[in-house]
Amino acid sequence: MDLKTILLDKIKYENLTKQELFNLITISKENNMGDYALPCFSFAKTLHRSPMQIAEEIKNSLILDGFIEKAEVVNGYLNFFLNKKFVALKLLESFKDGFKPCKSNKKVVCIDYSSVNLAKYMHIGHWSTTIIGESIARLYENQGYKVYRLNYIGDYGLPFGKMVYAYLKWGNKEAVEKNGIDEIQNLYVRFCKEENEELLSKAREISKKIEDKDKEIYPIYEWVIKISKSEAKRILDKVGIVFDSWKGESSYNDKMQPVIDEIKSSGLGKISEGALIVDLSEYNLGVSVIQRSDGASLYVTRDLAALEDRYNTYKFDEMIYVTAVQQCNHFEKLFKLCELLKKPYANKLYHAYYGMFSTPEGKIASRKGKQALFEDILFAAEKKVREQITNRDLSKEQKDELVKKIGKSAVAFSVLKVDRIKDKIFEVEKATSLDGETSPYIQYTLARCCSLLNKAKTYNIDINCNYADLEDENSFNVIYSLLKTINEMNTVIYSAFEKKETSILARYILDLCKAFNKFYVDVKVLDLQNVNTTKIYLMLVKTIKNALEYMMPLLCIDLVEYM
Repeated sequence: MDLKTILLDKIKYENLTKQELFNLITISKENNMGDYALPCFSFAKTLHRSPMQIAEEIKNSLILDGFIEKAEVVNGYLNFFLNKKFVALKLLESFKDGFKPCKSNKKVVCIDYSSVNLAKYMHIGHWSTTIIGESIARLYENQGYKVYRLNYIGDYGLPFGKMVYAYLKWGNKEAVEKNGIDEIQNLYVRFCKEENEELLSKAREISKKIEDKDKEIYPIYEWVIKISKSEAKRILDKVGIVFDSWKGESSYNDKMQPVIDEIKSSGLGKISEGALIVDLSEYNLGVSVIQRSDGASLYVTRDLAALEDRYNTYKFDEMIYVTAVQQCNHFEKLFKLCELLKKPYANKLYHAYYGMFSTPEGKIASRKGKQALFEDILFAAEKKVREQITNRDLSKEQKDELVKKIGKSAVAFSVLKVDRIKDKIFEVEKATSLDGETSPYIQYTLARCCSLLNKAKTYNIDINCNYADLEDENSFNVIYSLLKTINEMNTVIYSAFEKKETSILARYILDLCKAFNKFYVDVKVLDLQNVNTTKIYLMLVKTIKNALEYMMPLLCIDLVEYM
């Protein structure tokens, strides 16, 4: 229900356009200043009158038909006080059928995230890109987009030369078949520990043979990739994330020559010390190397080839990359190259970059072996949750389900609640707490709503009814405030979508939960001595429940009915 638009319709002031008024009307920050405020200062020069006079004139033009209770002029502001009971009941009625995502807008977005490096463990450095990307994907789906989730896997280059050579030198097939990614990672770590120029030279030879699809080396590489991809899919499945594409860097090994030829024919490229480069210095981006002097391609070359392929395949309206802030320069160069090449998708590209995600022990590095793994963090969260619910009167199956849902959501929300660009530190005690700014707190609020509604059923209380007026003014003010907050939900969701900033929605949902839980403590919801009041309370509970169930999946928080 668009209260601001309804308010605008009650203003019959002919000296200003509806759009001019709409742009300046804002939600009041203080309850004693009304529901909405209109600052009139910017109109003074045009209308040749003081802000106070203009505010008075607008006030006198108002239609007072029950929607607006009163209006006050204060220091050049016109404050609007809405009729709380009238608006509250209208809002309750509009929320009765729950909340639904936007209809399809026939637009397509491709989101490149996770970008798992195969032949290595998934460490928690992958968690930010994976969960931020998934949440952004859900926000886009909520706005009616067709979303294609792309996992641009790292399956190319020198690391795989190292991996295959390590297997040939120290490994055996039985150990890899038995232990899978554990054995593959151990071999890679051993190579890194013993790395010297001789080993690197051998790894480069193997890497070149992989590129050339050598009949002896390439099948080993494919075998390692198959095992690694299967492991990555297993882990992602645990957190409920499924990709539409697993095309990796190697998919574009034979598609880079057209990119190189286009750079040359465009006049952008030039040869420098045997390498093909594009000088982007005039854009403060330095030099972009397209092809090394030995003929090898680079990330930017493969990304240009991948972009062409994706646009031809998906005809996207937007292409979003979710990677760490350290890759900003790379994507600035990539986007500028697309612009200079006059690509039809040059203005459709966006880099959603983020800060580091780590444990209190420090940053993550896969070369350190089994440190700070993706699954270790998930296991730590689940273990802490199991400790917290061990004495709950629940079946083993119920506890197992809660452990998975709460643990996974806690790790996800610890990233999504913080501004994307900021660094985050995962602290399992804080992330899994029922108190504070956590997903368990949000899940507990939902479970509380479910419990109240289930109890209402046992008392045969029908909440779908005509609502009586509330006599308790304090309780009503809280209800009214909650309903107004819920009414801002779609605006908040759109802002999170538009800015690709999940923390906007996270802060909103936390504030809503805090306000509801305060209301729950302050009043007796199931007051069987006053059924009319209870019915309105329960309708509010149902509305909060529907709102939470609508928003939580957007933040990758699993729904729970009990805790």
